[in-house]
Amino acid sequence: MKHILLAEDNVGDVMLVQEALAAHHVESTLHVVTDGQKALDFVATMGKAQSAPCPDLMLLDMNLPKADGATVLAAFREHKACAHTPVIVVSSSDSPKDRSRVAVLGVSHYFRKPPDFDEFMKLGKVVKEVLEGEAADMDHGSLN
Repeated sequence: MKHILLAEDNVGDVMLVQEALAAHHVESTLHVVTDGQKALDFVATMGKAQSAPCPDLMLLDMNLPKADGATVLAAFREHKACAHTPVIVVSSSDSPKDRSRVAVLGVSHYFRKPPDFDEFMKLGKVVKEVLEGEAADMDHGSLN
């Protein structure tokens, strides 16, 4: 069972992410935080006793209240257990500035939230591919 951290303040988008994961049979435990400060708090306690583990994947909205996505991603990358954990930015922003801010912090994919339900469901496929790519990378690494 994979652990996925979803940092998203829009309840409707959280539901869409849940549906997209289910539609693509991504077996996971979804940890949802609804603002940037809660995401930072989650990161600060990851791996400690009685806390959530470092997730296998983070889904990150760029436009979070209290702390933006780039700030959350920077803190996530500073956590030594999660320095190489895949991150998918899921955002309504298509700003080149936002894309470049997170690119330097190492994101696996930038998924722009589409207005169409069917297009949003493709996020489940992206998540599955990223998670399987990580497994393939780990398998490949163990052969060396």
